[in-house]
Amino acid sequence: MNTNSGIRWNEQDSATFIDTSSIFVPGRSEQTETLLQLVPAQRDEHFTIVELASGEGILAEALLEAFPNCHYLALDGSEVMRKHLSKKLARFNARLEVRSFEIADREWRTTLPQATRCIVSSLCVHHLSDEGKRQLFQDMAQQLEPNGALLLADIVRPANARIAALFAHQYDEIVRAQSLQQRGDLSGFTAFQEEQWNYFQYDYNDPTSYDLPSSLPAQLQWLQEAGFKIADCFWMQAGHAVYGGFI
Repeated sequence: MNTNSGIRWNEQDSATFIDTSSIFVPGRSEQTETLLQLVPAQRDEHFTIVELASGEGILAEALLEAFPNCHYLALDGSEVMRKHLSKKLARFNARLEVRSFEIADREWRTTLPQATRCIVSSLCVHHLSDEGKRQLFQDMAQQLEPNGALLLADIVRPANARIAALFAHQYDEIVRAQSLQQRGDLSGFTAFQEEQWNYFQYDYNDPTSYDLPSSLPAQLQWLQEAGFKIADCFWMQAGHAVYGGFI
């Protein structure tokens, strides 16, 4: 999304994303399924999952259904998102806790559950600077149980302008196809263009952008430096990757 001139995410953006995320995010169902397969837990185990930027609750719903005994802490900075998620997932109230947070702050990190098996996040960590990501990885490593995992689905920074142009083209084509598949027309793709949502077309190398993705190789290195024994990429499409580390 084109968030130049210092403009940050606002509640109208949240409302737009709730309505369009299945079209605007490449292969979202594939991303969700990949994350489900990576959670280091048996189906019937009792354990805790923390989600950073839980959004409209798509990933939370999938995880709560897949692991019927897990406790789920959903963190999000948007009141619109928190209200939507709480209503959408009301049937899980006994296992679901929803809190406000700001990804760049560190205070919330000290109040996470003592024993956390898995920390997940979708389309949030790219708002942190390189140093902010390195600090987050270090802080999350300290919160995880042995054999726990930090699993991320996010955009990653291309190495150069040629690769950015490739990602931009791939992203447009995927959103076009998803609009046709889900709506039977190009209205979703038109909205995607009007909102200038394609980071690789509108925000790449814009120093004023709110989006600050880092390269995938660098982030895998930072995960290892933070103490994750395994750090890898598990899925990638149009500059969007599912990656993370296991303690």
